[in-house]
Amino acid sequence: MKDSLLSDQAVFDRNTFKWIGLLEQNWQQIRDEATRINTAEIPSLGEISPDHGRIAADRRWRSFFLTGYGYKRAENCARVPLTSTLIEQIPGLVTAVFSVLEAGCHIPRHYGMTKGMLTYHLPLKVPKDREHCWIQIEDKDGLKVHPWAEGQSLLFDDTYNHEVWNNTTEDRYVLLIQVQRPCRGLARIVLKTFLWAVRHSRFVQDIKQHLDNRRDTAAA
Repeated sequence: MKDSLLSDQAVFDRNTFKWIGLLEQNWQQIRDEATRINTAEIPSLGEISPDHGRIAADRRWRSFFLTGYGYKRAENCARVPLTSTLIEQIPGLVTAVFSVLEAGCHIPRHYGMTKGMLTYHLPLKVPKDREHCWIQIEDKDGLKVHPWAEGQSLLFDDTYNHEVWNNTTEDRYVLLIQVQRPCRGLARIVLKTFLWAVRHSRFVQDIKQHLDNRRDTAAA
């Protein structure tokens, strides 16, 4: 953190990165691409990533992967061409997925593995009863509730405890992106080394293998 170009805080202003404005300008078209995908075609995160353990135990949390740690899912990107073009313009992109919380889904309290990345949500489809569909993030002043609003970005440091609910009868769609935290000097080298190691870890390779198997089965 001493070499970070951003302060240590839980939630950041939507103007922190220039690319956020580009995504917000196109959020409706991104939404249309995302919601054309049948929910049943989107795998549960727990099915393709056993290492996510308890936080993905609720199989109603689904993830449509576009790219992750340098592995592009070409078959998925081809189905959402505008979204794919836009995310390719994001500097320091680590992962990009459409994250779907089906009605009633709950993701228990958890935190991320490194301050080297920031997490971004672009809400695409939010239940009408939005006050009962939210993310709760614990910052230095305590717990804060952040209901999603369509087209309004949320950028946060997921090493702060957070928990997610969809206590409605509708599904929630967001474009979920992880980007490298801007750093200087030695921290940049450490971060790139860390991300290289994660790319080649069992954690990522298991997800890649499960997605490859789904692709090959569908093609057959």
